[in-house]
Amino acid sequence: MYEVKCLLDYSVKLAYIGHVDNVIEGILPEKLKNKRFLASDFDYGFELASPQGAYNLGDCIMLNGTMYSSRTDQTRTERDPLMWGPEFVTSGLFVVPKNTPVTHLVNYFSFDKGDSLCDLYQKIYESVNGPFAAVGCIELAKIRAESITRAPIDNENIFHNISDYYQENEYNDEHVSVAIHSVVSNMQNNELREINHKLSSVLYYRPDSKYEKLLSHTHALKLSKPILNIEDIKPRHAEEVLHLMDDSIVRYVNLKIYKIGDLEEIS
Repeated sequence: MYEVKCLLDYSVKLAYIGHVDNVIEGILPEKLKNKRFLASDFDYGFELASPQGAYNLGDCIMLNGTMYSSRTDQTRTERDPLMWGPEFVTSGLFVVPKNTPVTHLVNYFSFDKGDSLCDLYQKIYESVNGPFAAVGCIELAKIRAESITRAPIDNENIFHNISDYYQENEYNDEHVSVAIHSVVSNMQNNELREINHKLSSVLYYRPDSKYEKLLSHTHALKLSKPILNIEDIKPRHAEEVLHLMDDSIVRYVNLKIYKIGDLEEIS
């Protein structure tokens, strides 16, 4: 069952801090090195951040006034990979500004094998008819994910030095509950050239990308139990922040959708 409800007949303006290129190339801009932001100033966000400092920047997701981030310093272990806090530093972050209206709601449930996350994004894209950001809770029948384990701040490309920055095995499991934040667009649509240029602040092709029409970037907060509504998530429910691969298999979703009309940079 797939159901989408349109709440608004117009798109909204979202925002970004820094750039995903900073993350990929290991760049920490001087203007962001010591600048701290409050999570409560935004509704949602994801990419790279730390509630501690730049030395500990990791995969992140921000929700309910809290920044959750993957540890990347020497204190990280597979049993304790998580940090959280009310403020953060970042070199690249996509954000939903405070009080941005939701444009669509999406619910999905499968009694059968379920769709891949990629297939679900295709359905949503066709329903929304444009680029979108999604936040909400998902039950995954199968998950494939990874997490950066070293802060990308040394002016080197993380994909050219992948064994240094991804030192733990890829995470594969079944029947996992997560909260997600994602962005999706058709990067090959010439009519979207202007907005896609701005969305390049968060969307990028990995070296192993298949260059399909839809490009997505998704982060997930692994939860200790199933939770239906993202507003109900507390730090006690959080276990780990992951970069979620779009071939993960979805069983259930409850998502807020923001159809993207524009982006602004927050400096």
